[in-house]
Amino acid sequence: MIEEQKIRDDPVVPGKSDARPGEPDKTKTRLHLSHDGLFKVTFYNRYLAESFARENLPMEITQALDFSSMTRDEDTFVDQKLAHCYADVLYHIRYKDRPAYLYFLFEHKSWEPDFPALQLLKNMVFIWEKQVQKNKALEKQEPGQEGYKKKELKTLPPIIPLLIYHGESAWKADTSFRALFDIPPILEKYIPAFSYEKYDVSHLPEEQIIKGVVELRIVLMAFRYIFHPEIMSRLKDIFRLFKELPNKTEFEEYLKMLLIYLGSNIKDVKPAQVREAVEKALEEGGVVMNTVFQQLRDEGKEIWIKEGKEIGVKEGEEKKSLRVALNCLIKGMDIETIAEITDLPIERIKILKSAVLQENSTHF
Repeated sequence: MIEEQKIRDDPVVPGKSDARPGEPDKTKTRLHLSHDGLFKVTFYNRYLAESFARENLPMEITQALDFSSMTRDEDTFVDQKLAHCYADVLYHIRYKDRPAYLYFLFEHKSWEPDFPALQLLKNMVFIWEKQVQKNKALEKQEPGQEGYKKKELKTLPPIIPLLIYHGESAWKADTSFRALFDIPPILEKYIPAFSYEKYDVSHLPEEQIIKGVVELRIVLMAFRYIFHPEIMSRLKDIFRLFKELPNKTEFEEYLKMLLIYLGSNIKDVKPAQVREAVEKALEEGGVVMNTVFQQLRDEGKEIWIKEGKEIGVKEGEEKKSLRVALNCLIKGMDIETIAEITDLPIERIKILKSAVLQENSTHF
């Protein structure tokens, strides 16, 4: 299930639910969803992270993984200075009845990445260091352990790194750490040797992206086309996937999430154009899709977002006017009267009203 986010000014921080689709979620959704925010919403959900791993890792690995043991680590291993470029999520899992990790690192840049393997290695070392401290604590608590459990405390678990790249330029970097070096063979033994699984979701062929559970496919399709000029024409293909969602709750959740993401990140497109394209896609999706969408509008659940930025960011008189308008809206005054008082455009006040409704609604 998509883990909806609270409205806040800092980057999206997903909730902690690992629930499967169909379970209720009472949190509120913010009005802006960044690329790394969408990654976190998706891969913090064990059900979706498992689906991605099953579909993209080599079969000989997935067959040996015990996905029922998959649990998410609460920590992030990305340096704060690099948070604008990376997001990550770590899962504990059993591989042939031994401990292991699945490490998802999301790299979101508008330029070709520099030394991604080095970044991965740094993060992996942080993970192992944390495991060492955990093992030491366990040894003190359980000094009499026998068998493989005792051996586990003396060794480090393998990390399977999955790097998900999302950028406008295509990925060109080699996935081998040793490829970073140009050295004589005799010195190679001094260089760490590892590779990682790489997924360039913006440039992979569509047939490689349309895998796994439908919730994951919707997200990957959005990632695939968000930078492309044809994004508007591909909305129909994305919304066609909504037919496979199991119930109305899922439909509403993913519709809200997708609209916020599109409105926050599509370049050079006005909200009205997004609205028109979405309505057309939903109408062509069939009676059920169009009926559910119409219900959302009839219930007054505003799903159209502002132009990709937070309200009230301008300085000076407009900022003061927005504060006055906000207070008037809270008191229930009509939009036209507020426009006369503040000299703000009616459309601006409508956007502010949508944010107020969003803040006070538990179901969007």
